[in-house]
Amino acid sequence: MDTEEQLWRQIRVTDRMWEGAGQIAALEKVTRRVDALGLTAHRHEARVRLATAYLLGGEPAKVFEPLSRCLDSGDPELRPVFDYLAEAFTEDPRVPLADTLAALDEGERLFGPMPDNRLIVASHLGSDADVRYEAPPESSRCAQCDTGLRIDHLLRIGHLADAAELFSDEDYCSRQPHAMRAALMLPFVRLERLDDAVEAFRESYSAFWSDPSELGSLARHVEFCARTGNPSAARKLVDRHGGWRSTPLAEMDFHAAAALATGSVLDHATRALEIAARFDARNGNSAQSDRIRALLAAEPVRGSLDLGLSLLPRTRQIGSVILIYPTTVEELASRAERKADDPEFAAALWERFDDLLPNPEGVLLARRLAGSGDLVEAARDDPGTRAFRRAALTLGQDPPRALALAREAVGLFQSECDYVNAARARLMAVWILAFTGDLQAALDLSGECDAVGGNHEVQAEMLYTHGKLSQALGDLDEAAFRLLMAAESFGSAGNTAALGRVRADLAELFLTMERFEDAADAAEEAVALDPASPRARELLERAYRSRA
Repeated sequence: MDTEEQLWRQIRVTDRMWEGAGQIAALEKVTRRVDALGLTAHRHEARVRLATAYLLGGEPAKVFEPLSRCLDSGDPELRPVFDYLAEAFTEDPRVPLADTLAALDEGERLFGPMPDNRLIVASHLGSDADVRYEAPPESSRCAQCDTGLRIDHLLRIGHLADAAELFSDEDYCSRQPHAMRAALMLPFVRLERLDDAVEAFRESYSAFWSDPSELGSLARHVEFCARTGNPSAARKLVDRHGGWRSTPLAEMDFHAAAALATGSVLDHATRALEIAARFDARNGNSAQSDRIRALLAAEPVRGSLDLGLSLLPRTRQIGSVILIYPTTVEELASRAERKADDPEFAAALWERFDDLLPNPEGVLLARRLAGSGDLVEAARDDPGTRAFRRAALTLGQDPPRALALAREAVGLFQSECDYVNAARARLMAVWILAFTGDLQAALDLSGECDAVGGNHEVQAEMLYTHGKLSQALGDLDEAAFRLLMAAESFGSAGNTAALGRVRADLAELFLTMERFEDAADAAEEAVALDPASPRARELLERAYRSRA
C-alpha cells in the first residue's frame, strides 16, 4: 500500500503532466487512494488539482464535486479555479448555469468580489450592458488580460473609441497584447485607423496562426478579412484552420465567420447555429443564437482594405526560379514533401520551416525528420522508404493511416537490417500515438527500442521521447534516467542545441522531484550551453533559491 509520502509525491507529480485525459485519470486515481486512507490534507490537495484538471483538460462539467469538497478551506490555491470556471462556462454548454453561479457565490464569500468573473458570465448571457467594470482585488489574470477583458466589454456595448484608448502593448503574457489586437481589428477600421487595423491583424495572426487553442481569435481574423474586402484571404484562413478542434464556443465562432467568408450556409452556418442552440438551452435565453445570426448577416465595414504582406509569404530566388514560401509550417512541410525530387527546393522550404518553428513537436517533428534527407540512404524504390514517405505525407490528413504506414516501414526496414531507419519510423509511430492522445501506447512502443546502428542522434531522440512520455505519465525516476541517457547521446552526436534543451528539461524535472543539487547542476550546464536562454537562467535561479 502507498505510504503518505508516496501519495504526496503522486499528487505533486501531476503538476508536471500534460493537461487532458492522462492528468485527469492520474488525479482521479490518487484521489480514490487518499479517500480510502482518510488522509484529509492529501484529499484537499488532490481535489484542488482535480478541479483545475477538469476545467483545463476538457471535462469542465465535472468540476463541481471536487470544488465543493474544498470550499470550506479558503485555500488561496482555489482562487484561480473560479477564474477558470467562469471561462469554461462561456466555452462549453455542458457547464451548468445554476451550479456556476452558486460556485461563484461561494468564491466571493471566500475571496471577496469577483467582478471579472461576473462580467464574463454576464457578457455571455447578454446581460452586461449596464455593468460598470472594476478590476478585482485578486485574480489569477495578469494586468494585460484584465485590460483585454475590459476592452471586450467596451466593444460589446459599442464604446469603440474607449476600448481603443485602453490598448497597450507595453507588457506581454501568453495571450496579450495579441488577443486585444484581434479584438480591435474591426473597431480600428470603423475608427478610420486603417494602419493600426492592418498592424493589429498582422501581429495577432502571427502570434496565433499555429495554436489550435486560439481558434476563437482566428475566427476574428476570418471575419476581419471577409468584412474588409479580402474574400480570398478569408477563404484561405478557413481552409488553413477549418479542420482544427477547440472548445464549442471557439468552433461556433469560427463556423460563423467561415460562413460569412464562404457563403456556405448549409455547412458552416448550420453548424454554428446548432452549437449556439446548445448554449441557449443551457442559458435560458437566445443571446448566443442572436449573436451568431447577427454575425451571419453582418455587412462589410470597408469595400477594400489592402492587407499588404500580412498573408503573403516571403520569396527566394533559386537559379532563375522564384520560390514563393507558404505562410504556415504545415504548408511548408507539405510542399517540401512534394518537392522531394528537387533537393535544392526542398532544402530551401525546410530551411524556412526551421526559421518559423525551430523546435517542432509531435507530428510536425516527425515530418521534419522525415524530410531531413538522412533517410534517403536507401534506394528510391526501397519498400521501407516508400512506406515511410507515404506515412509522412499522410500525417496531416489521416493519422491512423499514417500510423499503419509507419509501423509497416518499421517492419520493412528491420527485414533489411536497417536499424537506423527502423528507429526513425518507430519514432514517427510513437509521436503519432502521443499526439493523438494514446500516451501509454506511445510509451510502450518507444520502449521497444532496437539497435540504431550507432547513430547517436537517432538514439538520443528515442531516449528523449521515452523520457518525456514517462514524465507525462508520472514516472519521474524513469523519466530522469532516460533524459540523462538522451543527454549523453546528444553530446556524443555533437548536437549542443538539443543537449541544452535536455539539460533544461532535467533541471525542471529535478526541481519537481526536489533534487535541488541535481537541478542546479543541470541548469548550470543548460546556461553554459545557451547563455541567452531565458528558460535556462530562470531554472538556475529557481534551483539556487530551492537549494538555499
